[in-house]
Amino acid sequence: MTDQGLGYGTEAWGQGHPYQGGQQPGSDPYGMPGGGYPQQPQPGWGAPQQVVDPYQGIPAPRDPYATGQYPVHPVQQPVPQQPAEPSGPVLGPDGIDWVAAAAALDAEAVQVEEVPVEVPYEEEPAESYEESYDEQAYEEDEDGYAPFLAEPDDSRSGQRRRKQKGKSQRKRSGVACLGMSLLLVGCVAGGGYFGYGFYQKHWGPPPDYPGEGAGLVTVTIPAGATGDAMGQVLADAGVVRSKGAFDAAYGKNSDADSIQPGIYTLPMHMSAADAIADLIKQNGGHSLIIPEGLQASAIYLRIDSGLGLKAGTTAAVAKADVGQLGLPSYANGDIEGFLWPTRYSVAPGMKPEALLQQMVSTAVQEFSSLDMDAGAKGVNLRSGYQVLIEASILQAEGNNPKDFGKIARVLYNRLNGTATNGELGLDSTIEYYLKTDHFGYAQRLQSDDGYNTYINKGLPPGPIGNPGEEAIQAVLNPTPGAWNYFIAMSPIDTEFAITGADFAKLDQQYCTEHGEGFDPVHVVCT
Repeated sequence: MTDQGLGYGTEAWGQGHPYQGGQQPGSDPYGMPGGGYPQQPQPGWGAPQQVVDPYQGIPAPRDPYATGQYPVHPVQQPVPQQPAEPSGPVLGPDGIDWVAAAAALDAEAVQVEEVPVEVPYEEEPAESYEESYDEQAYEEDEDGYAPFLAEPDDSRSGQRRRKQKGKSQRKRSGVACLGMSLLLVGCVAGGGYFGYGFYQKHWGPPPDYPGEGAGLVTVTIPAGATGDAMGQVLADAGVVRSKGAFDAAYGKNSDADSIQPGIYTLPMHMSAADAIADLIKQNGGHSLIIPEGLQASAIYLRIDSGLGLKAGTTAAVAKADVGQLGLPSYANGDIEGFLWPTRYSVAPGMKPEALLQQMVSTAVQEFSSLDMDAGAKGVNLRSGYQVLIEASILQAEGNNPKDFGKIARVLYNRLNGTATNGELGLDSTIEYYLKTDHFGYAQRLQSDDGYNTYINKGLPPGPIGNPGEEAIQAVLNPTPGAWNYFIAMSPIDTEFAITGADFAKLDQQYCTEHGEGFDPVHVVCT
């Protein structure tokens, strides 16, 4: 019996063996010399003993042939290209397929050897790998985001980052809480403010100033003004805070209906109740009423009388301080026409300068509200000042406001037609210049620096009195008609004519009714 170290049996393994194609006798099929692992010393052939496998602890089989050799477990090595498997199992004399058993042991050895193979990495590289893994693959972005399934980093650097992150989160949480608190406080405060404003606007009392106010302002209460209109005037001037407050106070004061139209001097920012009380007080106290159409010389005398001054005092002040009275530049220093006719409140110790300033200021405001400059173009006049001049003539000539529109049409037709060759031909302008209402026919022919409208075409250079709103409105809106003449038959009756012949008849009738003669050539009373 021959044994070449390749197996067990009566024949050498190189003959008829499935590995005979590439193995040499005496060599290990896995490249280990000696045919496998080194053998353990044996006590002798025929005294077999249990042999422990160092890898599995499984008892080794006895040597069936008493050769002193035992199956050997090869070391895991890279497996070379395997030859083709035999078609059937090769059994030993004992009926055991030792080749298959060896292959099973090889597979178990591979499993046993693979466990330590997975731990060839040293600990330091592993820690370095985790550090790199944490900082790069799962590094938090600037918003603090990290992957959901990332493993916690227990290194010192990871702990520091977690502490810093906790501080940052706590800080952001505190800032967020503070911001939300401020936002809630702001919303509550804003809602309360607007809610209170809404309540005040719809159901609360109208806003009002407290106390008696301070400073002084001049206001004009127009004729026929109701309590509502008075409240609007005072609110616009800053005397009271709201019209609603004035209306409420007006309804509570039984004497409020006694307030008269006119100009009042009142403090600013006063309560509505105090404003009404002051209006009533001034209304029952000292006041100065300037009617429409008065000339400046007549108004001066009224001011002297109202303020308890010597006659001529106000005239002297008006002449000396004309530049301080607030006249517009187009007036050329002429105060005539700018002493607005209305009611003025006067108080003891009041200076004439103050009252004149009030009158001028009121007139300028009224002219602006009437838009006289724009209206002048509609009646073929050059400026609002010419509207004022013509209105002063109409105010002096007319005796009944209901006829102002027709008189304005006569003036328009004379200035723009051929019936009188552009001459107004009115006594009122000469009377203003001569300072008298008695003059003869000869005086009509005198040159009088433009105020003689019998010989000078167009309007005189300035107003001849102080007209009111009705006269100004009539000039701006004359009644349509072809009249060229008018004559005041009585204080309440004015007659109009288109032709000169018809006017001569009316003039003769007037002279007769007043006990005077009549000159048919010059069409005047004698």
